Amino acid sequence: MTRTLPRVPCFAMARVVIVGAGINGVTAAIELRKRGHAVALVDPGPLPHPLAASTDISKVVRAAYGADEDYTELAERSIQLWRKWNEEFNAELYHEVGVMFMRQREMRPGDFEYESFKTLQRRGHKVERMHSGL
Repeated sequence: MTRTLPRVPCFAMARVVIVGAGINGVTAAIELRKRGHAVALVDPGPLPHPLAASTDISKVVRAAYGADEDYTELAERSIQLWRKWNEEFNAELYHEVGVMFMRQREMRPGDFEYESFKTLQRRGHKVERMHSGL
């Protein structure tokens, strides 16, 4: 069975149609609109969708990605955009509360946490090691 979308005026005027109104679709729509594009954002489910990645209460934005400098840089840019959105929308969409990693043993070179720590330190982030004292 094929479903056809209803002819809605916004589709006739849109130069870009984004299917999926999750965090990635919404982000793309906002940024494309800022660049002057006519955008239609569509989603088959209710908004916010109960299964969407951004609907849960336990979401975290982090810049710790091991030794991967490129991914760390993308995360840093993402965090800057979240801060900017807080200002633009005059709402606290992003709550910056920090992040903590815990391990059962001491960090060693090659471990994800060790490489994340070194990468973030090298890039000028405020990172701290805490010891259990055991």
